[in-house]
Amino acid sequence: MKKKKKKSKRVSKIHRVYVTYFPDGRYYIGYSCKPEKQFEKYFGSSSVIKETNETLQKEVLLQTSKRNHAKIQEFLLQWQCRHDSMCLNDMIHIRLRLSHLKDFTPISWTPKHSTDTFVDTLDGYKKVT
Repeated sequence: MKKKKKKSKRVSKIHRVYVTYFPDGRYYIGYSCKPEKQFEKYFGSSSVIKETNETLQKEVLLQTSKRNHAKIQEFLLQWQCRHDSMCLNDMIHIRLRLSHLKDFTPISWTPKHSTDTFVDTLDGYKKVT
């Protein structure tokens, strides 16, 4: 008789949107679903981050159990900061199912060096100072 294998419980991932700051004020906006211990040591996949010897600071902007919410928030923040010369993000990759984003609400965030923020208004996504 064959024994049935027990299925291991699926551990739900925590999806995070974070920003990594360099000492000179430059920053990188990223997404990660790494486990807590790995995430503590992770500052991003950018070659600039991987090649630096500087002390980096990381700030978690959003933690959610929904991957799509984290990915769209990462995209919105990268898009918001696309003209900022201090932002190191150069690549945007997004492919999400819109039906999973029906209850998504974006967060408001500004980089440490800026007092600008972007909000969703009736007239569209606008800069507010």
